Amino acid sequence: MDEMGYIPNVSARRLVTQQSHTIGLLLKTASKDMTQNPFFTDVLMSISKVCKENHYSTVISTSMNEEELLMEVQQLVRSNAVDGFILLYSKSSDQVITYLQSIDFPFVILGKKLSSYSNEIYIDNDNVIAAYQLTDYMIRLGHDNIVFIAENSAYAVNEDRIQGYERACRTAGLPVKVFEGAAGTQEVRKIIAEIIAMCPVPTAIIASDSMMNLNILSELYMQHIRVPNDIQTATFNDSYFNEAACPPQTVVNIHPESLGAEAGKSLIAYLNNPHMIKRSIIIPTSIIERESTKPLKERVL
Repeated sequence: MDEMGYIPNVSARRLVTQQSHTIGLLLKTASKDMTQNPFFTDVLMSISKVCKENHYSTVISTSMNEEELLMEVQQLVRSNAVDGFILLYSKSSDQVITYLQSIDFPFVILGKKLSSYSNEIYIDNDNVIAAYQLTDYMIRLGHDNIVFIAENSAYAVNEDRIQGYERACRTAGLPVKVFEGAAGTQEVRKIIAEIIAMCPVPTAIIASDSMMNLNILSELYMQHIRVPNDIQTATFNDSYFNEAACPPQTVVNIHPESLGAEAGKSLIAYLNNPHMIKRSIIIPTSIIERESTKPLKERVL
Protein backbone atom coordinates (compact mmCIF):
# COMPACT_ATOMS: atom_id res chain seq x y z
CA MET A 1 0.00 0.00 0.00
CA ASP A 2 2.84 2.38 0.86
CA GLU A 3 4.75 1.56 -2.32
CA MET A 4 1.70 2.15 -4.54
CA GLY A 5 0.71 5.30 -2.69
CA TYR A 6 -2.71 3.89 -1.80
CA ILE A 7 -4.97 6.25 0.19
CA PRO A 8 -8.19 4.78 1.68
CA ASN A 9 -11.44 6.28 0.39
CA VAL A 10 -12.90 7.82 3.54
CA SER A 11 -16.32 8.40 1.98
CA ALA A 12 -16.60 4.78 0.87
CA ARG A 13 -15.54 3.56 4.31
CA ARG A 14 -18.22 5.72 5.92
CA LEU A 15 -20.88 4.17 3.69
CA VAL A 16 -19.86 0.67 4.81
CA THR A 17 -19.32 1.32 8.51
CA GLN A 18 -22.05 3.97 8.92
CA GLN A 19 -19.51 5.95 10.96
CA SER A 20 -18.06 9.33 10.10
CA HIS A 21 -15.18 9.26 12.61
CA THR A 22 -16.05 12.89 13.21
CA ILE A 23 -17.03 14.56 16.48
CA GLY A 24 -19.16 17.69 16.60
CA LEU A 25 -18.17 20.45 19.02
CA LEU A 26 -20.99 22.74 20.12
CA LEU A 27 -20.38 26.23 21.52
CA LYS A 28 -23.21 28.04 23.31
CA THR A 29 -22.95 31.11 21.04
CA ALA A 30 -21.01 32.48 18.10
CA SER A 31 -20.56 35.88 19.76
CA LYS A 32 -17.19 37.65 19.59
CA ASP A 33 -16.76 37.44 23.37
CA MET A 34 -17.14 33.67 23.17
CA THR A 35 -14.99 32.91 20.13
CA GLN A 36 -12.10 35.06 21.43
CA ASN A 37 -12.23 33.62 24.95
CA PRO A 38 -8.90 31.81 25.65
CA PHE A 39 -10.75 29.18 27.72
CA PHE A 40 -12.50 27.83 24.64
CA THR A 41 -9.33 28.01 22.55
CA ASP A 42 -7.51 25.85 25.11
CA VAL A 43 -10.40 23.40 25.41
CA LEU A 44 -10.86 23.05 21.65
CA MET A 45 -7.13 22.53 21.04
CA SER A 46 -7.06 19.83 23.71
CA ILE A 47 -10.12 18.05 22.31
CA SER A 48 -8.68 18.23 18.79
CA LYS A 49 -5.38 16.69 19.94
CA VAL A 50 -7.12 13.74 21.60
CA CYS A 51 -9.35 13.21 18.56
CA LYS A 52 -6.40 13.22 16.14
CA GLU A 53 -4.56 10.69 18.29
CA ASN A 54 -7.62 8.44 17.99
CA HIS A 55 -8.16 9.06 14.25
CA TYR A 56 -11.21 11.29 14.66
CA SER A 57 -11.73 14.65 13.02
CA THR A 58 -13.78 17.49 14.52
CA VAL A 59 -16.30 20.01 13.27
CA ILE A 60 -17.33 23.11 15.23
CA SER A 61 -20.94 24.24 15.21
CA THR A 62 -21.90 27.67 16.53
CA SER A 63 -25.01 29.81 16.21
CA MET A 64 -26.23 33.11 17.61
CA ASN A 65 -29.25 31.48 19.30
CA GLU A 66 -30.48 28.13 20.57
CA GLU A 67 -32.97 27.56 17.74
CA GLU A 68 -30.30 27.93 15.04
CA LEU A 69 -27.93 25.62 16.93
CA LEU A 70 -30.67 22.97 17.23
CA MET A 71 -31.27 23.09 13.47
CA GLU A 72 -27.54 22.68 12.80
CA VAL A 73 -27.34 19.71 15.16
CA GLN A 74 -30.36 18.05 13.56
CA GLN A 75 -28.83 18.47 10.11
CA LEU A 76 -25.51 16.95 11.24
CA VAL A 77 -27.31 13.98 12.78
CA ARG A 78 -29.59 13.31 9.79
CA SER A 79 -26.70 13.49 7.33
CA ASN A 80 -24.57 11.08 9.43
CA ALA A 81 -21.88 13.76 9.47
CA VAL A 82 -20.86 13.11 13.09
CA ASP A 83 -20.75 10.14 15.45
CA GLY A 84 -21.25 12.17 18.60
CA PHE A 85 -21.13 15.64 20.13
CA ILE A 86 -19.23 17.45 22.86
CA LEU A 87 -21.28 20.34 24.28
CA LEU A 88 -19.06 23.07 25.69
CA TYR A 89 -21.78 24.36 27.97
CA SER A 90 -24.38 23.18 30.47
CA LYS A 91 -27.79 24.84 30.55
CA SER A 92 -31.17 23.97 32.05
CA SER A 93 -34.01 23.11 29.63
CA ASP A 94 -31.67 23.06 26.65
CA GLN A 95 -33.35 22.10 23.37
CA VAL A 96 -30.21 20.50 21.94
CA ILE A 97 -29.73 18.20 24.93
CA THR A 98 -33.43 17.26 24.90
CA TYR A 99 -33.21 16.41 21.19
CA LEU A 100 -30.05 14.28 21.53
CA GLN A 101 -31.55 12.40 24.47
CA SER A 102 -34.78 11.74 22.54
CA ILE A 103 -32.91 9.98 19.72
CA ASP A 104 -30.32 8.35 22.03
CA PHE A 105 -27.43 10.05 20.22
CA PRO A 106 -23.98 10.00 21.92
CA PHE A 107 -22.80 13.21 23.57
CA VAL A 108 -20.68 14.50 26.43
CA ILE A 109 -21.27 17.74 28.31
CA LEU A 110 -18.38 19.94 29.36
CA GLY A 111 -20.16 21.50 32.31
CA LYS A 112 -22.22 20.81 35.40
CA LYS A 113 -24.51 17.84 35.91
CA LEU A 114 -27.87 19.57 36.35
CA SER A 115 -29.92 16.63 37.58
CA SER A 116 -29.12 13.67 39.81
CA TYR A 117 -31.36 11.61 37.52
CA SER A 118 -29.34 12.43 34.40
CA ASN A 119 -27.41 9.48 32.96
CA GLU A 120 -25.01 11.44 30.80
CA ILE A 121 -21.25 12.04 30.90
CA TYR A 122 -20.25 15.39 32.41
CA ILE A 123 -16.74 16.83 32.60
CA ASP A 124 -16.44 19.81 34.94
CA ASN A 125 -14.79 21.61 37.83
CA ASP A 126 -16.60 22.09 41.11
CA ASN A 127 -17.28 25.76 40.47
CA VAL A 128 -19.11 26.27 43.76
CA ILE A 129 -16.01 25.22 45.70
CA ALA A 130 -13.70 27.14 43.32
CA ALA A 131 -15.62 30.40 43.83
CA TYR A 132 -15.86 29.80 47.57
CA GLN A 133 -12.11 29.30 47.84
CA LEU A 134 -11.32 32.39 45.75
CA THR A 135 -13.70 34.56 47.80
CA ASP A 136 -12.34 33.13 51.05
CA TYR A 137 -8.81 33.89 49.82
CA MET A 138 -9.82 37.54 49.28
CA ILE A 139 -11.44 37.67 52.71
CA ARG A 140 -8.27 36.34 54.34
CA LEU A 141 -6.34 39.14 52.62
CA GLY A 142 -8.46 41.54 54.66
CA HIS A 143 -11.34 42.37 52.31
CA ASP A 144 -14.77 42.79 53.87
CA ASN A 145 -16.49 44.51 50.93
CA ILE A 146 -16.25 42.25 47.87
CA VAL A 147 -18.32 42.56 44.69
CA PHE A 148 -18.97 39.66 42.30
CA ILE A 149 -19.63 40.46 38.63
CA ALA A 150 -21.18 37.58 36.69
CA GLU A 151 -22.03 36.96 33.08
CA ASN A 152 -25.44 35.53 32.16
CA SER A 153 -26.42 33.30 35.10
CA ALA A 154 -28.65 31.14 32.89
CA TYR A 155 -25.58 28.96 32.38
CA ALA A 156 -24.73 26.59 35.21
CA VAL A 157 -21.09 27.67 35.52
CA ASN A 158 -22.10 31.23 36.40
CA GLU A 159 -24.84 30.09 38.77
CA ASP A 160 -22.34 27.94 40.64
CA ARG A 161 -19.71 30.66 40.88
CA ILE A 162 -22.28 33.09 42.26
CA GLN A 163 -23.37 30.46 44.77
CA GLY A 164 -19.80 29.84 45.94
CA TYR A 165 -19.16 33.57 46.35
CA GLU A 166 -22.39 34.04 48.30
CA ARG A 167 -21.62 31.08 50.56
CA ALA A 168 -18.17 32.44 51.44
CA CYS A 169 -19.53 35.93 52.17
CA ARG A 170 -22.32 34.61 54.39
CA THR A 171 -19.93 32.30 56.25
CA ALA A 172 -17.77 35.34 57.03
CA GLY A 173 -20.77 37.51 57.89
CA LEU A 174 -20.18 39.84 54.93
CA PRO A 175 -22.76 41.47 52.63
CA VAL A 176 -23.47 39.83 49.27
CA LYS A 177 -23.14 42.16 46.27
CA VAL A 178 -23.71 40.52 42.87
CA PHE A 179 -23.95 42.31 39.52
CA GLU A 180 -24.96 40.51 36.33
CA GLY A 181 -24.52 41.52 32.71
CA ALA A 182 -22.91 40.69 29.39
CA ALA A 183 -19.13 40.78 29.10
CA GLY A 184 -19.27 43.63 26.56
CA THR A 185 -17.83 47.09 27.16
CA GLN A 186 -21.12 48.94 27.57
CA GLU A 187 -22.52 46.54 30.16
CA VAL A 188 -19.28 46.55 32.15
CA ARG A 189 -19.07 50.36 32.04
CA LYS A 190 -22.53 50.61 33.56
CA ILE A 191 -21.71 48.09 36.31
CA ILE A 192 -18.42 49.79 37.24
CA ALA A 193 -20.22 53.13 37.44
CA GLU A 194 -22.66 51.62 39.95
CA ILE A 195 -19.84 50.06 41.97
CA ILE A 196 -17.74 53.22 42.34
CA ALA A 197 -20.87 55.13 43.35
CA MET A 198 -21.38 52.77 46.32
CA CYS A 199 -20.57 53.97 49.81
CA PRO A 200 -18.21 52.64 50.92
CA VAL A 201 -16.60 51.68 47.62
CA PRO A 202 -15.78 47.93 47.51
CA THR A 203 -12.12 47.00 47.90
CA ALA A 204 -12.27 43.91 45.67
CA ILE A 205 -13.97 42.67 42.50
CA ILE A 206 -14.27 39.03 41.46
CA ALA A 207 -15.30 38.44 37.83
CA SER A 208 -16.92 35.17 36.80
CA ASP A 209 -15.11 35.13 33.46
CA SER A 210 -11.68 36.26 32.24
CA MET A 211 -13.10 38.15 29.23
CA MET A 212 -15.40 40.03 31.58
CA ASN A 213 -12.39 40.72 33.80
CA LEU A 214 -10.40 42.26 30.93
CA ASN A 215 -13.20 44.75 30.28
CA ILE A 216 -13.37 45.49 34.01
CA LEU A 217 -9.64 46.29 34.07
CA SER A 218 -10.03 48.53 31.04
CA GLU A 219 -12.91 50.44 32.60
CA LEU A 220 -11.13 50.83 35.94
CA TYR A 221 -8.16 52.27 34.05
CA MET A 222 -10.44 54.73 32.25
CA GLN A 223 -11.82 55.81 35.62
CA HIS A 224 -8.28 56.30 37.00
CA ILE A 225 -8.82 53.54 39.58
CA ARG A 226 -5.57 51.72 40.30
CA VAL A 227 -5.29 47.95 40.65
CA PRO A 228 -4.32 46.73 43.23
CA ASN A 229 -3.83 49.96 45.22
CA ASP A 230 -7.39 51.32 44.97
CA ILE A 231 -9.22 48.08 44.28
CA GLN A 232 -8.14 44.46 43.84
CA THR A 233 -9.30 42.03 41.16
CA ALA A 234 -9.43 38.28 40.57
CA THR A 235 -11.11 35.97 38.09
CA PHE A 236 -11.33 32.41 36.73
CA ASN A 237 -9.17 30.53 34.21
CA ASP A 238 -5.46 31.08 33.81
CA SER A 239 -4.38 32.31 30.38
CA TYR A 240 -1.78 34.47 28.67
CA PHE A 241 -4.22 37.40 28.88
CA ASN A 242 -4.42 37.17 32.67
CA GLU A 243 -0.70 36.55 33.12
CA ALA A 244 0.23 39.48 30.83
CA ALA A 245 -2.44 41.89 32.13
CA CYS A 246 -1.40 45.05 33.96
CA PRO A 247 -1.16 44.07 36.71
CA PRO A 248 -1.03 40.25 36.26
CA GLN A 249 -4.27 38.78 37.54
CA THR A 250 -4.88 36.40 40.43
CA VAL A 251 -6.96 33.53 39.03
CA VAL A 252 -8.54 30.21 39.76
CA ASN A 253 -6.80 27.77 37.42
CA ILE A 254 -9.59 25.56 36.07
CA HIS A 255 -7.23 23.56 33.79
CA PRO A 256 -9.09 23.84 30.46
CA GLU A 257 -6.61 21.50 28.74
CA SER A 258 -7.54 18.71 31.17
CA LEU A 259 -11.25 19.45 30.75
CA GLY A 260 -10.98 19.19 26.97
CA ALA A 261 -8.82 16.06 27.04
CA GLU A 262 -11.17 14.22 29.38
CA ALA A 263 -14.20 15.23 27.29
CA GLY A 264 -12.58 13.88 24.12
CA LYS A 265 -11.40 10.64 25.76
CA SER A 266 -14.78 10.02 27.40
CA LEU A 267 -16.79 10.45 24.20
CA ILE A 268 -14.44 8.29 22.12
CA ALA A 269 -14.51 5.58 24.80
CA TYR A 270 -18.32 5.66 24.75
CA LEU A 271 -18.45 5.52 20.94
CA ASN A 272 -16.24 2.42 21.02
CA ASN A 273 -18.23 0.83 23.85
CA PRO A 274 -21.85 2.07 23.98
CA HIS A 275 -22.61 -0.28 26.91
CA MET A 276 -19.96 1.21 29.20
CA ILE A 277 -20.98 2.76 32.50
CA LYS A 278 -21.15 6.52 32.06
CA ARG A 279 -18.95 8.30 34.59
CA SER A 280 -18.69 12.01 35.21
CA ILE A 281 -15.30 13.56 35.98
CA ILE A 282 -14.44 16.53 38.20
CA ILE A 283 -11.16 18.34 37.44
CA PRO A 284 -9.63 19.97 40.58
CA THR A 285 -8.88 23.70 40.61
CA SER A 286 -6.18 25.80 42.24
CA ILE A 287 -5.55 29.50 42.94
CA ILE A 288 -2.63 31.29 41.28
CA GLU A 289 -1.69 34.42 43.24
CA ARG A 290 -0.44 37.41 41.27
CA GLU A 291 -0.01 41.17 41.65
CA SER A 292 -3.71 42.07 41.34
CA THR A 293 -4.24 40.95 44.95
CA LYS A 294 -2.19 41.33 48.12
CA PRO A 295 -2.82 41.79 51.86
CA LEU A 296 -4.58 45.07 52.51
CA LYS A 297 -2.05 46.16 55.12
CA GLU A 298 0.53 46.34 52.34
CA ARG A 299 -1.59 48.60 50.13
CA VAL A 300 -0.18 52.02 49.33
CA LEU A 301 -3.06 54.51 49.39
